[in-house]
Amino acid sequence: MSALMNLERAAESLIRYLSVGTDDLTRHTGIGEKDFVPVEPEPFEGRIFAVDGSNIKVCDLSVVKANHIRVGYVVYRGRRRERTEVTYNDIFVADRHTYMEWFREPLERLDIDIDLSSLRGSELDRISTYFRELQEYLALDAALSESEEGDLLLYDGGFAIWKDRPFGRVVADIIKRASERGVDLLGVSKSSSLSWGDISMPLVYHVSRLGKSLLPGRAWYLDLSGKNVNPDPLEERWHGRICIVLFHPLADRAFRVDIPSYLNGRISTALSKAAAFSGSSECLGYPHALFRAHHDLKISAPEGDTIWIKMMELIAQRQGVRMRDLRNVTDYHEILDSL
Repeated sequence: MSALMNLERAAESLIRYLSVGTDDLTRHTGIGEKDFVPVEPEPFEGRIFAVDGSNIKVCDLSVVKANHIRVGYVVYRGRRRERTEVTYNDIFVADRHTYMEWFREPLERLDIDIDLSSLRGSELDRISTYFRELQEYLALDAALSESEEGDLLLYDGGFAIWKDRPFGRVVADIIKRASERGVDLLGVSKSSSLSWGDISMPLVYHVSRLGKSLLPGRAWYLDLSGKNVNPDPLEERWHGRICIVLFHPLADRAFRVDIPSYLNGRISTALSKAAAFSGSSECLGYPHALFRAHHDLKISAPEGDTIWIKMMELIAQRQGVRMRDLRNVTDYHEILDSL
């Protein structure tokens, strides 16, 4: 009975999160009709670069974890896909004592010295996440080196540095180079923890509902500067803009988009470029280049299984280590799940 009661309670809570009226949103956040800026799609002759990454767990020995990570970018010219470039497609081993052996080479390629000693006490999953993030910045750097003035560079994720991320200097350098090259750089997040209200209402969802009701049949963007939302964009310790963007008038959802400060005078122009190529039926309302990057770089579960089998074959060829030894040190969750 208690499980059923908790289920009903959870359902009621979700209804409360999703069914708040737009008047409450406006009153609490200060967001109103005047804040929604229409976006007109504007096709252009340059190229679109879209960067994404993927990872899947291969092996979990509790104190050491191995992940298969794949990162890269796709290149489009208008609606025509030119190619997919894979910049990293390999195994990463997370170990609290030897992780710097893996980080050293990519940091040298970026020609930047960063103290990562604080990661020693981190969870292994967190170390793996940071390594994938660093590889994504390398992919951004590679795409940026290939880009020309007027091109559009899309990154799957955010740029605002508000969680003491260790690679803030890397992000700052990439943004500086994008500005110098005249490239429009946008960070588009598939999910967002931005919230409002006393019980953490989902901001992007509610703003999307409000914007679609106020500007029906239009794409638009909303700059969150000066609005009462969590976290406060003014406290994110950078000088760019955090916006909520509906890329296509018929789309069901909007997205959080981080826009560097060098684009402050031409936000509408940059978003218009992305909006012009966000009308695909495969992913209506999401920049198609990012859609293609996600699918081309995604690691499937069967791929993860294949890597695991290859690793087992290599271990079986070595003397002194038996398969039984490996099973005895593997996270017992995995043993139970395999039975």
